[in-house]
Amino acid sequence: MQDGETGEFTTYLIWDEVTVNWTWFEGDDWDADGYFDIFVTKDGIDVTYDIPKLHLQWIEEEVKELAGYEPNYHRAAQSINAHFNKSF
Repeated sequence: MQDGETGEFTTYLIWDEVTVNWTWFEGDDWDADGYFDIFVTKDGIDVTYDIPKLHLQWIEEEVKELAGYEPNYHRAAQSINAHFNKSF
């Protein structure tokens, strides 16, 4: 995935259909692999922070699957090593 890559899809939560918009960010030196910025809307209204944490985690897994996310283990190992080298 490339920095700034975006996507959108529709999924169902227990109570209704929602639209999920996501953006992938590479992250900085302390991020092990980058991260997804996820926004969930229902009928054009942002409900990202109104849904239970478990539902948001489920949506994040769905985003990873649809985006073709594969963790960058090499980058994660470098970040962890750099952290420990500065800590001790």
